[in-house]
Amino acid sequence: MVSVFNKQDILTILIHISREDMSRERLQEILKNDIPIVDEVIDFLLQEEIILSKKNMLSLSEKGLKKSRHFFEKPAHLRDKMKSKFAKRRGLIQLAILQLLKEEPRHGYQVMKQLEERSGGLYSPSAGTVYPALQDLLDKELISVNEHADKKVYSLKQEGLKFLEDLVQDEAHVFWEEWRLRLMWKQSNEAAMVREEMDKFQLEFHYAMRTVLTNPALANELVTIIRKGRNELIQWSKETDKKEN
Repeated sequence: MVSVFNKQDILTILIHISREDMSRERLQEILKNDIPIVDEVIDFLLQEEIILSKKNMLSLSEKGLKKSRHFFEKPAHLRDKMKSKFAKRRGLIQLAILQLLKEEPRHGYQVMKQLEERSGGLYSPSAGTVYPALQDLLDKELISVNEHADKKVYSLKQEGLKFLEDLVQDEAHVFWEEWRLRLMWKQSNEAAMVREEMDKFQLEFHYAMRTVLTNPALANELVTIIRKGRNELIQWSKETDKKEN
């Protein structure tokens, strides 16, 4: 999202709309003293589909929720430096590819077909997903590749086997069942609902942290709020465990 508007102005608007849908007039009234050009910023966000207007109510779009995360992320070149090489390998697809290659060497098409089969039809991998994943594993020196009958055949290296064994201690059938369940969860409406609320929470948290940075005396109040939410979650987990057991 390229914008001539102040990043903080955009963020302030997104924060307020993430809390509740509201009319344009109400948002203008709330922010008239904070953002002199609030109308222009709203128009920009609507044009970029960062926010939506339905029945005269402004709401944060899914695209807007994703974009809002970037306000708090470090620049890409810094993120890459901070991530260890192991942190990048924990995707569902990469892990499943390593498990497949542990069984036997395979070429890319075989990997794609096996992923679809092991998912029970929940996942139909594309070349645009699988081949970059294979390349990433090659770059990390977890797998190797050989040309065989005009096809690239991928094999698990000793480093890849060790990495896989460090992460996966279950039998193969247990691994694939859990992998399938995780895929099912990631594609569910419930997962989308949880992610949306968690994204909104993180947005609100970072907004609060900005306030604490300028006024450290407020840190105790923020800690109290976080602790209260955490304790409620702990209590919910305990009660849920009792019911399930």
